[in-house]
Amino acid sequence: MSLSVNEHLWGEGIPEINDIEKICWQMLHDGATNRKSVMHQAVIATAVDSVAHMRTVVLRRVDVDTKKIYLHTDMRSKKMDDLYQTNHLSWLVYDQSQRTQIRLGGKIIIHHLDDLCIEHWGKTGHHSRRYYMTDQPPTTELNQTSTGLNEALTAFDYTLEESEAGFQNFVVVETCIDWMEWYYTHSKGNRRARFTYHENKLSSSSWLMP
Repeated sequence: MSLSVNEHLWGEGIPEINDIEKICWQMLHDGATNRKSVMHQAVIATAVDSVAHMRTVVLRRVDVDTKKIYLHTDMRSKKMDDLYQTNHLSWLVYDQSQRTQIRLGGKIIIHHLDDLCIEHWGKTGHHSRRYYMTDQPPTTELNQTSTGLNEALTAFDYTLEESEAGFQNFVVVETCIDWMEWYYTHSKGNRRARFTYHENKLSSSSWLMP
């Protein structure tokens, strides 16, 4: 999906709400499949003990038909503690050129050492596997400024076969979306809409006061 700076998906006048929902999913899908998309990176949020925690992740996969989105993470990371406690994840993506914010969320499924995890790991590049191969888990305190990588990992001096050691730390987090909100800013007036889902299908849509 490629648009000029002054060309917007939403057109003039009042867009059809069902068209908005479909375009939002198209934008999310493009974010997962196009590395150059501004939505390739997203913000996720968890809330534990009344404290919100936000992180930037890569949008790895979007299944439009089943309304599911995916990210990759390390089994040893702090966010896994949050996810196990809440069993829920919220997402935020933003495209400044389209003046468009999309928020969505739902319950999660954690995939570790299962078939889907194997599928995603098989598509993970040699260079992307090195942080899953570290001896020290994420958030480990270091004595000095460092990448935390040893010399071989820094130089990518390891084979694809050797990188398989990182699979034990690799996790795929699947979010089953049950709500989504679209927000569009414009000098003539902002627009906002909400969509809810039940059993992977759109169940309701409504306009909201921006």
